[in-house]
Amino acid sequence: MAGSNTVLVTGGSGFLGSYCIKLLLERGYRVHTTVRNPNNEKKVAHLKALPGAADRLTIFHADLLQEGSFDASIDGCSVVLHTASPFFLQNQTPETLVEPAVQGTLNLLRSVSRAPHVRRVVLTSSSASVYVHCGTKPATHVFKDDDWSHEDLMRKNEQWYYVSKTAAEREAWSFVAKLTEPHFDLVTMCPTLTLGPMLQPELNQSSQKIFNFMTGATKEIPRAFKTIVAVRDVALAHIVAFENPNASGRYLLIGACPTEKELCDAIVAACPTAQVPTTVAPGADPVMMLTDCSKAEKELAIRFIGTREMVAETCASLIHHGFVNI
Repeated sequence: MAGSNTVLVTGGSGFLGSYCIKLLLERGYRVHTTVRNPNNEKKVAHLKALPGAADRLTIFHADLLQEGSFDASIDGCSVVLHTASPFFLQNQTPETLVEPAVQGTLNLLRSVSRAPHVRRVVLTSSSASVYVHCGTKPATHVFKDDDWSHEDLMRKNEQWYYVSKTAAEREAWSFVAKLTEPHFDLVTMCPTLTLGPMLQPELNQSSQKIFNFMTGATKEIPRAFKTIVAVRDVALAHIVAFENPNASGRYLLIGACPTEKELCDAIVAACPTAQVPTTVAPGADPVMMLTDCSKAEKELAIRFIGTREMVAETCASLIHHGFVNI
């Protein structure tokens, strides 16, 4: 996209945000990023250490729930990658997950609407907004970019993380559709559980899955499939989504769909001494969910990294950062 020399990445200290910044700096862009506390060196030191950061990275304070909080960081940017959103799976409530996700997205879009130099917003949504159908789809259904999760049933089931991602993305599309003279468009990314090397020094939620298997915290292997995708692929998809002016709409990002046993086998292959469980939970064999990510492959030129490689990278990163002692 012509003129996109400075890019804002919200949530820059996170797993995905950090990797987006890394790739942007490698590609020669100037980058603005937002974090809750720019003075917290534990959160930002890994960003400042990236090649090119000293000259081309500026870190701003922003609060998802504060109106106008993104105004300063957007100044001078022609593209926004909105990766900031709450992600945790314990003690979920509408107040801790849904409200911050929705209001944070709307606050960001309001700031963008006041910044005529912005041409595109790439929003990090989730596969949780695509395929959580709560039993309303047959096993033969192939989930694609235009599928939406069943928000009413998710609310009834109190699946608040899934609701937060679905509601935030729907509100984003609704906001853009209501603009009378829009100067920017919206593209959304819908990645599944994201694995790969961590840049940040703190254990992120999605890497916890592999951590629990490696350390024996998970005692029994679930009899289930798990959709996964590499952080490198997700970050690259965000960037190509604004570099390619023809990119549009939603992109489902799923790199592989192994069984949980295959995940464990990949961990053992990468790290034979890890305390990986060997017992598989009883019950019937699961039915693999069918997905089609050909739109991302064709329009964003993504060649998805496979299970073994992304698991090996995650294991190596957990060891490198000292989370797992082998």
